Amino acid sequence: MIPLIFSSRKAYWSTLGLLVAAGVALCLWNSGQRTVLPQLGDYHLYRCETGAAKAPVFSLHLISFVLAQQMAERLCTTREIQQYYGAVQVSWKPRGFLNAEEILSENYDLIWSRASSMTGLLPEYTEFYEPLLRYDHYRVYWFSRGAVPELTAEYFHGKRIGLLKDKLSHTLYLLPLASLKAAGIEFATENLVYFDDAVKLYQAFARGELDLVSGGDYVEQELDIPLSRTLISDDVIAATLFVRKSRPRTADCAIARVFDEFTEDNQQWRRAFQGSGDCGN
Repeated sequence: MIPLIFSSRKAYWSTLGLLVAAGVALCLWNSGQRTVLPQLGDYHLYRCETGAAKAPVFSLHLISFVLAQQMAERLCTTREIQQYYGAVQVSWKPRGFLNAEEILSENYDLIWSRASSMTGLLPEYTEFYEPLLRYDHYRVYWFSRGAVPELTAEYFHGKRIGLLKDKLSHTLYLLPLASLKAAGIEFATENLVYFDDAVKLYQAFARGELDLVSGGDYVEQELDIPLSRTLISDDVIAATLFVRKSRPRTADCAIARVFDEFTEDNQQWRRAFQGSGDCGN
């Protein structure tokens, strides 16, 4: 029914049209007042500002979300980084997203990778990057939210196992499958659940959508839920932190100390850059 305050249908529809137009105009005006549009964007990125004006961005490419944000924030508060850079940006996209063009263009100041992977992408990578830190060994486990994982066919029967699609990942692809094969466990492919990145994998595990995942000591620290574990290997070759050759070398020691702060106690590391002996502790 048309409200009584309108004397005719023509007046009603005219007024209604004006109200709709006014509402649309108000929405457009509000959107125009936003200085920054919300980004639905890239959960693989985190950025913090150092406070330095008109300085370049210090960019890191890692392969895991673990402690990525904390590392970036710590670097942002480091005096040597503030001296040369206006911001720190860390990316933890899957390993396959790194390509030869990015190495040639030196898109990243630091790259977490393996020498074999870098050579496979660009055999001449050593013209642009060199080792800053080498992490030699760490432990990898099977993790379960229930009973302690047993390397038996009975235990693994019907279990949902989370893996990365990245077939070069030692921790989240090669080692868990090699563990099953070495134990003589046959597994059905339908029980293997693949993920694009470790973030989604561990989130699914925390929600109870997976029965088993592999990982290092960081899994218990990051998920903060009751877990049981069984060792897969206690002597896994880790990776190298590569740094651009074209860089302010006076920041090397400071960067190394930041990474030292976030290194697990069981990992064996060594500084690989020239002048590392003068850094102290």
